[in-house]
Amino acid sequence: MPKFKVRTTSRGEWSEENMKRAIKDVLDREMSERAAAKRYEVSRTSFQDRVKAVKQGQKVILKPILGRFQQTFTPEYERQLCQHVIDLDNRLMPLTRSEFLRLAYDLAEKSNIDHRFNKEKRTAGKDFFLAFKKRNPDLALRTSEATSLMRATGFNKPRVDRFYDLLLQLQEQFGFQASQIYNADETGVSIVHKNYKVFSVKGKKKQVGKLTSTERGRNVTVMFSMKSLVILYHQCSFSQGKKWCPSRKHRCCL
Repeated sequence: MPKFKVRTTSRGEWSEENMKRAIKDVLDREMSERAAAKRYEVSRTSFQDRVKAVKQGQKVILKPILGRFQQTFTPEYERQLCQHVIDLDNRLMPLTRSEFLRLAYDLAEKSNIDHRFNKEKRTAGKDFFLAFKKRNPDLALRTSEATSLMRATGFNKPRVDRFYDLLLQLQEQFGFQASQIYNADETGVSIVHKNYKVFSVKGKKKQVGKLTSTERGRNVTVMFSMKSLVILYHQCSFSQGKKWCPSRKHRCCL
């Protein structure tokens, strides 16, 4: 059964502006309630309830309300919750799904908001999570990448400004040409291929094997350097277990 059903009726499709105009015409005694509901294409029973509430001095919600279950948080609270999730993500401390659901429960409890969350587990439910994602399409569950604390704290504005200050100082001192400035970066490449699903005998073998260079992962460090003047790059690799032997003029194993 789908979680979000497709609407098959036209109930509650009237606009707030039409409801407001209809109430104004009735209060000004320009037309009857039945005629106003027909002219502005609003539900007559809902229109009569709102006119009665206005006459009694009560607060009226012009927006159509369908069903007995309402959204837990107001748009303002949900906007703050969404912004808090984004702020934690920018600080490299994103929330998991369970942490976010516990945060939503704590927010409802501390703010004295009526909710239908699980009070035994002290967490919000799956329906709230799916509805929150649907109302905030910019957020999604993604696989995080491990980022070291040194990398996170090292890349900041003062350090970047210091780098460019030193670069400008060296440029003024030595007068480097564009062909003499390289941008170098390194990465690790695994020599063990990724295993995909393969055809094999069903039930007769407990384990399906596939030949590879090594069973455990081993990385080869590859560094590239490129200059902006022409499309030209240099490549070098550093293999584990190898070193340079000056006497033999070639690489040899450790």
